[in-house]
Amino acid sequence: MASKHATHAIEHFFFKDGATRALFRWLDFRLFVSQQNIQLTSSKNTTAQSATDYLHAWQQQASLTTPATGILRLFSVIAMIIGFTAMVGVLNVREHTFINIWVPLALFAFLPLLLSLSSFYLSFLSPSKQHLHHHPVMHWLINKLQLQPFIPYKNLLLPWLFWQVQSAAILFSASALLSFFLLATFQDYQFGWSSTFITDNATMTQLMNMISWPWQWLFEAPMAELIQQTRFSVQTANIAVTANNNWWVTLVMSIVVYGVLPRLLLALLLRHQFIQQLRHNIQHSSDVEQFIVAQQHQMSRNPIQSENLTSENTSVQLPSSNTVLLSWQQADLSFPIAKNLGTDDWLKDEKWLMSDASHFDKPVWIMIDPMQTPTGELADSIELLQQHNSSVSLVLYPINTDDSRYQQQQKSWHFFAQRHAVSLKEGHDNG
Repeated sequence: MASKHATHAIEHFFFKDGATRALFRWLDFRLFVSQQNIQLTSSKNTTAQSATDYLHAWQQQASLTTPATGILRLFSVIAMIIGFTAMVGVLNVREHTFINIWVPLALFAFLPLLLSLSSFYLSFLSPSKQHLHHHPVMHWLINKLQLQPFIPYKNLLLPWLFWQVQSAAILFSASALLSFFLLATFQDYQFGWSSTFITDNATMTQLMNMISWPWQWLFEAPMAELIQQTRFSVQTANIAVTANNNWWVTLVMSIVVYGVLPRLLLALLLRHQFIQQLRHNIQHSSDVEQFIVAQQHQMSRNPIQSENLTSENTSVQLPSSNTVLLSWQQADLSFPIAKNLGTDDWLKDEKWLMSDASHFDKPVWIMIDPMQTPTGELADSIELLQQHNSSVSLVLYPINTDDSRYQQQQKSWHFFAQRHAVSLKEGHDNG
């Protein structure tokens, strides 16, 4: 219970001002920890402190990044202006008595639906969803928002940006609806239809029934009689029309159902995905442990997870024929390894880790350079390996006890190993 309470308190520290502030507070913290000198100027206090006490001390001394949110606001305002003026243009640029219903349907219902579906694919299904060079709009936003230092953490940055862009897209559709109601309140607009390819009223009636299907329980679709009455051509003069309200109701409901609701649902889904990924990253990263160890300057109780931290390592000889050797971001080892993780794209590593190729009968040792920093990606790799292998261990290699940083890094790896239920060993060359 104590460890769960401490973990919850750490999450609350980062999320206390909302999801967006949590993201940049966490990314600032990760950048701070990634530096070699991460000791706070006031961390000489010998009294025991909680994890959140250290985090509050860090926040008081750190210079937190505030993204250029004015750019996002401007982006949203531009989307609203475009939506508002586009509807004004469609309603008032008329060559005939009727406004062709296909024009506003295409601009404010069908096109937004298509963009929502493409955004869903790019955000959730595309194999290149984490490749920044495949998202030029996101790359442009990162530059404009001055977020270049956070590009190494694009697995968190991109979901947040997708969410922000989708929120701006909702404003486009909402402002178009607002424009329609404002203008329709003080002016009389007549809607009809005209088409080069649809040559009979029956086809148009079937299409309108299909489009109106989601809300037919609430409003009826344009009837065959209305469709016949409101068909016009270039030669059409004034036509007597009844039940014109069916057309504008169809237009409004189409914008709501196909333009606003998909974007709203997608924005909520993106927000949920972003928050879940951020929480998972905070929970499984060892950055907090490494930061706290640096402040304490001694082996002590893990303030987040455990009161029984074992400080002894097991020395092992390398290479070992009785184990399967993997490596983490070490492609230049002098002995053969089954797989080098952490240097390729994460999606490729994840695919391998979830395949039968990652199932072994022997114990699995992951070779780790002690001078590296424990990461969330390594934690994810260990978790996937543990699903298919009964024994997974971390082996620090090469060992350099003469390096002043080694003892400090060793403490971080102890915390990391215990948190993820793996044993920690020191690897030495045979002979």
